[in-house]
Amino acid sequence: MDRRDFIMTCGTMAVASMLEPSLFSRVLAQQQDGMFQAYKKALLVKPDGTPIKEEDIKPHVNYVFFYPYASTPCYLINLGETIPPVDVKLKDGKSYKWMGGIGSKKSIVAYSAICAHQWSYPTPQYSFINYYPPDKPSETTKKAGIIQCCAHLALYDPKQGGSVIDGPADFPLASIVLQEEGGRFFATGVLGKDQFQQFFDNFRTELRQQYGSTAKARELVDKCIVMEVDKYVQAVVKC
Repeated sequence: MDRRDFIMTCGTMAVASMLEPSLFSRVLAQQQDGMFQAYKKALLVKPDGTPIKEEDIKPHVNYVFFYPYASTPCYLINLGETIPPVDVKLKDGKSYKWMGGIGSKKSIVAYSAICAHQWSYPTPQYSFINYYPPDKPSETTKKAGIIQCCAHLALYDPKQGGSVIDGPADFPLASIVLQEEGGRFFATGVLGKDQFQQFFDNFRTELRQQYGSTAKARELVDKCIVMEVDKYVQAVVKC
């Protein structure tokens, strides 16, 4: 897709999102060559249940929420600068268009917090995959402004649609598609390689213990509680 076509698509999507959320999803899906999956539209809220506002999302603070399933964690990050759309390229030569940041500064992004290498993810006990802000680089890789998994040192670029920077991951982090409506934020789908089935297969026992059953772990959500990572995870493992 060239720049002119992409600008026209963005305009169409903006109008579609105001008219009908499902139309927004269909337009996006048509442009992404099967890399977009629409899920239930879910409102992002604070722990007290009120809708989260842009001013609540502090720059370079790592927030966690769960979408599209009750057990699948995601990261919400305000990168503090305008993040433009980019083409995310895969190893097989395919690519998809990541829409960039949202909010007044186009600085807010969201990604699945499940590592695309071997599906490490934040649990209430610990998290090996985390965001490293610009002023706190990784001691191991010396890189900052990244999402890094300490399990096997997979590195992802949150400014480039979760693209792989280095390490063993074959796929970018899947991005969570966000919409802003009247100052409220909604998650509407997932863009990128869908690895949820592998996640559920690998961690079936752990998820049953945490959520009570596989069915509860796989419940689709319509509301997402957003909290700072260290309010959810006991040990944020950095490396």
